[in-house]
Amino acid sequence: MKKLLMIMLLCSQLSYAQFTKAELIASGLTCSMCNLATQKQIQSLNFVDSVIPDLELNAFHIYFNQTHEINFEMIRKKVEDAGFFVAELKVSYHKMSSHIYSNPLLFFENSVLCIDKYNAQKDLHIFKFIDEGYLTSKELKKYRKLKQDMVLPSNSKDISVLQTKKMYHVVEE
Repeated sequence: MKKLLMIMLLCSQLSYAQFTKAELIASGLTCSMCNLATQKQIQSLNFVDSVIPDLELNAFHIYFNQTHEINFEMIRKKVEDAGFFVAELKVSYHKMSSHIYSNPLLFFENSVLCIDKYNAQKDLHIFKFIDEGYLTSKELKKYRKLKQDMVLPSNSKDISVLQTKKMYHVVEE
């Protein structure tokens, strides 16, 4: 257990660079001022380097600062603080040799991604969040069964680590 925690601590310092960007689609935006308010909220996060809005799609291309820990919950909260909702969140993940992967979980400093299917051979992955707060209610219904079918490991090491982290369910695009 101590070895696992030490490996996780060492790897977490390297994991910031693994998530390079995200694409967020917001719902409820009606004008350029709504878009600007949301952009400013997201931009205020210390782990966000830049935000490029796409007014036609109500989307934001978020580029992460490689020196700070990324907090997906704070991204959602900032969109909601601006008065809107996340309709979709996708993140780009670059696999590094230091990542900790225990099927079907990918561990990071403050979070764990529970992945439907993970192709360990690929270096670049696009993960779509399928939890409540990261999808429209219509999309959420589509993924409900899939989330229920995602089996968590019975490995006691993984279970004890899971209790200290925020878990997100994702599918690979």
